[in-house]
Amino acid sequence: GKFEAADGGTIFLDEIGELPLHMQVKLLRVLQEKEIERVGSTGSVQIDVRVIAATNRNLEEMVSKGEFRLDLYYRLKVMQIHVPSLRKRLEDVEILVNYFVEKYQNLMKKRVQGMSDQALRLLRFYKWPGNIRELENIIERALNIVDEEEMIDSKHLPEEITGHKELAPIRTLAEVMEETERATIFSCLEMTSGNKSETAKRLGVSRTTLYEKMNKYGL
Repeated sequence: GKFEAADGGTIFLDEIGELPLHMQVKLLRVLQEKEIERVGSTGSVQIDVRVIAATNRNLEEMVSKGEFRLDLYYRLKVMQIHVPSLRKRLEDVEILVNYFVEKYQNLMKKRVQGMSDQALRLLRFYKWPGNIRELENIIERALNIVDEEEMIDSKHLPEEITGHKELAPIRTLAEVMEETERATIFSCLEMTSGNKSETAKRLGVSRTTLYEKMNKYGL
């Protein structure tokens, strides 16, 4: 019925790798003979259909295992386009996010202010085992829980996303070095029982420098 409805146009067969062997035989006949038989009919109907098929499975491997017909594989492989998984083209995440946000805003009749940089960064770090369908599901979920006119943020993303990278903002090198310096001076003062001359000697700085840093860090 779907082939007959697509007569003169295009039919898209998704997940072609999941097609059982007995159905592969029927599909091969449609592709070769360009005709179909209605259920219960004794005659054939000629059709003119362009077929686009898609799968995330390795059809060559399935052919070698006897799970997919070799003749059907080559009949479908007139023109082949390989689309890398989302994890291999993370630069496309933002484009797809914008597309899905717009899609579900229209479906839900709900407007939001887009997605925050932090949330988008988390999505770029994620490995996407569920590929684009998983991304679409996450955006649909976010649109369901975000308030009207609010921005989608990390709190609107599921735990498998937010738990993948720590949410704390990245500190500057200067901040990290100052924290380390303060901790080192404090530790050395404790070891020398507060003896500043000995502390300065162990740290390899002058007493004047030590006093300046102690004053800076409130020690």
